[in-house]
Amino acid sequence: MRVIAGEVAGHSGPGITHTPISLLHATVSPGAELRLPWRPEFNGLVYLLAGHGTAGATRAPISTGQLAAFGAGDMITLTADLAQESRSPNLEVLVLGGEPIGEPVAWYGPFVMNTHEELAQAFDDYRRGRMGTIPAAHIGN
Repeated sequence: MRVIAGEVAGHSGPGITHTPISLLHATVSPGAELRLPWRPEFNGLVYLLAGHGTAGATRAPISTGQLAAFGAGDMITLTADLAQESRSPNLEVLVLGGEPIGEPVAWYGPFVMNTHEELAQAFDDYRRGRMGTIPAAHIGN
């Protein structure tokens, strides 16, 4: 387990955050279980980078490219299947979460906003070229 940002079970990551969040990368060997103490006031999400396994107390199946959302609780549990893909011998996951902000979410395509009106404005800004530019000197750095 590698803590990237925030704090998990008394271990802090090097990343600096401006809001209370935790982000980590874990490698779980085939057949092994990860029981990760989690702050009960935080949301918890697990994104599978590679592999197959189960998530949560209900052991819901999850595989590469899928996301599991954890509800209230103080533990995130993942189990790696005994058989993994040949290209990735372990279950590789990103675990992230933070304090819920309680705001509504509206999304469409690449845009995530709070309201449908804000979505309409974002699409209008995009069509009119008002999304900004990246100076060529910064591309590839």
